[in-house]
Amino acid sequence: MKSYISMFVLVSSILFQGLNLKAQVVTVSGDYVHKVINSNTNATYTKSLIILHEIYDNALLSDNYLIGTIAARRGGAGAANRLNVANINSSSSYNTTFSNLVSNDEGAYSWRLKTCRYNGKKYVALDVPYAGAQHANGFQFIGWVKSSGVSLEFVPYDKNGVPQNTDNLTEIADYIPSRQITNYVSRFNVFGKVGIGTANPQADLAVEGSILAKQIKVKTDISVPDYVFESEYDLPSLQYISKYVKTHKHLPEIPSAKEIETDGLDLAKMNLLLLKKIEELTLHLIEKDKMLEDVNQRLKKIEIAK
Repeated sequence: MKSYISMFVLVSSILFQGLNLKAQVVTVSGDYVHKVINSNTNATYTKSLIILHEIYDNALLSDNYLIGTIAARRGGAGAANRLNVANINSSSSYNTTFSNLVSNDEGAYSWRLKTCRYNGKKYVALDVPYAGAQHANGFQFIGWVKSSGVSLEFVPYDKNGVPQNTDNLTEIADYIPSRQITNYVSRFNVFGKVGIGTANPQADLAVEGSILAKQIKVKTDISVPDYVFESEYDLPSLQYISKYVKTHKHLPEIPSAKEIETDGLDLAKMNLLLLKKIEELTLHLIEKDKMLEDVNQRLKKIEIAK
């Protein structure tokens, strides 16, 4: 029964706030609230932070946390369509701070966690996804929040390249998330591009950094070049390869350094091309070995004749 009453209060509060934005905060239960974030200072070409809660700053801290969702919206017949949603899990108490963020956006921009000093206190904050067209429909939060300082306060820090609120907002820095998300599932499916370390993946999986694996298998439709060992294969002569290398500065069929720099390296294709070159080289070595053996036999005959 209590859950139904809480839900009724929540829905009623949202409807009421849609009619009267002066009702800034509605407490659903304890620290669980629905809040319309005061963003009167929001404007076009403005970069802003949303202060979340106070964090440890070399002095033991009481329990501070923010667990919930912030949604920012813009849209209409005469306005650009924007919808950005941040799911936040952040806490700080005693002498530690742990936070992580899941950003849900329609563009290349995204929410980011920051730290800052605001009116002398240190906070974890949320960097609002920036675009020239501001979130004209405002910001709303629903979730658990408790802060020994301010919380869910909207503060611009740049407008058209001009710093804002420099008297009370300082030391803005990136915060490296310190919580992890673990999925125990039988299958994890993603339909779309995945970027690790990049917000703009140019392939199904794009990694801006290193990859460590015990085993990698690549399936490809490229023919394995065993055809090199067929009798009808036209083996390029060493004379042809010599002329080609002098002119192009790389082996035939192998992409140049400039091509690899521009287009990247296709591992499956390159490995099979290298295999082909090894097979061709093996055939040349076999041929040279036969020639050398023939020369040795002739030399022996000459020695015997003497």
